[in-house]
Amino acid sequence: MNTEIKHIAALVATAIWADGEYDAAEKIVVAEIADAFEFNADEFAAAVEAELAVVEPMNEEEVNAYILEHSAEVDDEEAEMLLQAVLQVVIVDGILGEEEVDNVLSIASALGIDDARAVLMLADLVKEELELQIEL
Repeated sequence: MNTEIKHIAALVATAIWADGEYDAAEKIVVAEIADAFEFNADEFAAAVEAELAVVEPMNEEEVNAYILEHSAEVDDEEAEMLLQAVLQVVIVDGILGEEEVDNVLSIASALGIDDARAVLMLADLVKEELELQIEL
């Protein structure tokens, strides 16, 4: 992969931040993301936890700036793969909230993926998750 582990971990951490909980299911997805990006799973998990510690005390405006900062370092060819990973993180707990969708759209925009494409990617994933709860 062309993008450094820190930047992928930072954006994954912002997806975890959106619902305020880093649960066991999200940790499994983090391991899967590490595999997809060909990172060492333990190193990637540690990087995500380190970035999560940075974003946890931030407010939404600060997180959006953080997203912009790290998205600028993502290789264009890896942007959609990273957005797909972020989408997995936000739905794995079986609940998709408005804050998570806002966060995903911020990440997509920062990665240069237009809203329509991001929404279609999310809808494609959601249709496969029959028991996913949508919280407005």
